[in-house]
Amino acid sequence: MLQYLQFLFKSISIILIFMPKLLKKIIYKINKGLRFSISFKMTAVYTLIFSITLFLLSIGLIIGFRFFLLNEVQGELTRYSTVAINYAKLDKDLQNFNIGVFSNIEYVTLSVFDKNETLIYSTQKDKTMVSFHKDSPTNPVIDGINQQFVTTKLNLDNKFFFFQFSKKLDKENGYWGIFTLIILFLNIFSLMITLGVGSKASKKMLLPIKDMTKTTKAISINALETRLNVSSSHDELKDLAETINKMLDGIQTSYEQQNQFVSDASHELRTPIAVIQGYANMLYRWGKDDKEVLTESISAIKSEAQDMQQLVEKLLFLARSDKNTQKIEKECFYINELVDEIIKETKLIDTFHQIKTDVNLQASIYADKKLLKQALRVFIDNSIKYTPKGGSIVLNSYIKKKNLILEIIDTGIGISKEDLPYIFNRFYRCDKSRAKESGGTGLGLSIAKWIIGKHNGSILVESRPEAGTKITIGIPMKDK
Repeated sequence: MLQYLQFLFKSISIILIFMPKLLKKIIYKINKGLRFSISFKMTAVYTLIFSITLFLLSIGLIIGFRFFLLNEVQGELTRYSTVAINYAKLDKDLQNFNIGVFSNIEYVTLSVFDKNETLIYSTQKDKTMVSFHKDSPTNPVIDGINQQFVTTKLNLDNKFFFFQFSKKLDKENGYWGIFTLIILFLNIFSLMITLGVGSKASKKMLLPIKDMTKTTKAISINALETRLNVSSSHDELKDLAETINKMLDGIQTSYEQQNQFVSDASHELRTPIAVIQGYANMLYRWGKDDKEVLTESISAIKSEAQDMQQLVEKLLFLARSDKNTQKIEKECFYINELVDEIIKETKLIDTFHQIKTDVNLQASIYADKKLLKQALRVFIDNSIKYTPKGGSIVLNSYIKKKNLILEIIDTGIGISKEDLPYIFNRFYRCDKSRAKESGGTGLGLSIAKWIIGKHNGSILVESRPEAGTKITIGIPMKDK
């Protein structure tokens, strides 16, 4: 027996543990299967709230009306009791008390009891139906919902009597029943109106969502310019539509940039591939026997292959940066040493410009040395490409308001006001006719901007045509 009880207890415990999860899954599957619309849910919720409010109000009215009827009955019986007491006081011994005066009052019964609660007189024909109810006017006795009693104690020459008035509540119960039916009918009628009007109102309120859904379904890769109409609503749905439109603007811009990126990358690769293929065909047909043509072809193929390698490396760098997989290895180093190193290397590869520094403050910085050097090399290379021979290029470094300031100043051809906002865009080149001559791909500045951005830095470009360019880089100074 004990083992059976233990088994039963364990079974009940397991059921109680898994029952909430099971009920939750069942409710979830029911909701998922039914898939009620938002309009239906709104109508159901507000109808439920209205129904509960109406029900509570109706209960209050019904109970209040019931108390009102009982209070009226109590007042009526109290008035009769007062009249009867006054009559009894005229007859000191109740010998001439005319009890028949009260026998014709509808639903009302008068009973007189002595001090031992023994019935003396009663207007009730069936005396067995009369019982004594001790009561006070402020605390009426109700026999279920059928009768109400008011009992008053009377002292006549040291003799005590009890006058008890009772009234059947048949008429009041009838009034109360009619009132309850009227309230019930009004409740049902109100709920029907609420359901009908609420359903139409919720559908009308949610009509912009249906239009938004229809418009959104029509949006595709070939129709990204489609936008949601925001003129018909002035509430939260308008804010939602404007947010979706902004999101679509961003998606369209990204898609167009991606298409442009692919197109530009294909164009940049097509040119060196065509050159390599042309020289390879020439060598295959007859150039391999001509030493001069052979040397020219090998040199051109090598140069184009190097350009392709640089382009692919830059594309891979940007791809890794877009996916946030590009590694950043920060370390502490002296920025003045890096500036000296860049100037020294630049002088070795370029002897046609004056490369120098006016200010090179010794300061320790925590950053990725290789990436920062790569970014500075991009700006220096651009200055070299677009500065005439004999011009100067200055690389400065100093501290200003807890920021490391790096300046690249050249005396080159400058950048026009129209081109200035777009110089950091991928594959953008100000002078497209000279792009091949200068060897640029239009990716360097995009890479440099990403590197500076990853160091929480900022870039300011000041330039005027034929007056040179000044690039100011600000990087916050941080300890390791």
